[in-house]
Amino acid sequence: MPEVHLLSPRQFALSIQLVQKIQLYWGTLIGAVYADSLLRALKTIRDRFPFEPLTEVLMAFYDAIAFENYWIDYQANQYQGVHDLLTTLVNVPLTNEDVEQAILSLEDVGFDTLPPEVKFRADIEL
Repeated sequence: MPEVHLLSPRQFALSIQLVQKIQLYWGTLIGAVYADSLLRALKTIRDRFPFEPLTEVLMAFYDAIAFENYWIDYQANQYQGVHDLLTTLVNVPLTNEDVEQAILSLEDVGFDTLPPEVKFRADIEL
C-alpha cells in the first residue's frame, strides 16, 4: 500500500490565499498571475498528496478552472464562495460524504466540476 502523506496546513493555506487573491484581482492582469500560481499549487498538491480527501475537492475545483482556461469565466463572487468553502474545511477530518458535499457546494457556487460534455453524432451506429 502506498505511503499516505497528509496535506500540510501551509499548502492548504496557500491555496486559500491564492483563491482570495484571484477574487480580489478578478478581471485584471495580476489576477491571471494568481490564477497561474493557483493552478500550479493545486497540481503540486495532487502530486504530493493523492490520497488526502481534501485533494479530491481541490481537484474538482482544479478541473473546473483549468479546462480551456475557464478560470477567467468565473466571477469574483464565485471565487469568494470557494474561499468560504475551503476555509470551512481547514483542520476538519473529511469523510467520503463530506468530500461529496464539498464538491456539490462547488457546483452550487457555479463551478462546473463535471467532465466536459461529450456529443455523439446521430448518424453513427453504435
